[in-house]
Amino acid sequence: MGSLFIKMMKVMVVDDSHSVVRLIKDILKKKGEEVDVEAFYDGTSALDKIKEDDYDFYILDYELPGVDGLSLAKEAEKKVGKDRVLLISAYDDFKHERYKVLHKPFKIQDLLNSLEF
Repeated sequence: MGSLFIKMMKVMVVDDSHSVVRLIKDILKKKGEEVDVEAFYDGTSALDKIKEDDYDFYILDYELPGVDGLSLAKEAEKKVGKDRVLLISAYDDFKHERYKVLHKPFKIQDLLNSLEF
């Protein structure tokens, strides 16, 4: 299992909370200078971008305005496979049999561990 940050990686982060997006962006930028993070705050605009552009990894909030995170995950999986999709959720009991799930609030190391495959 290797680290995601070996070469330039393009990561999509989608969450309706600007503070969560900023936190994730800061963590990823500190982890590797070769990380390009693109943020979205609703599912609809993220879905359009998933369909037209390529990313190496997707970090998606489960509950979003417009299109939900699970629908986004299914689209992202078509491009990169399920191992490069991470769902985040404020619901402690939310689990998914197909995708990795990280619960809010999360620890920095838990996020970084989730980004390894």
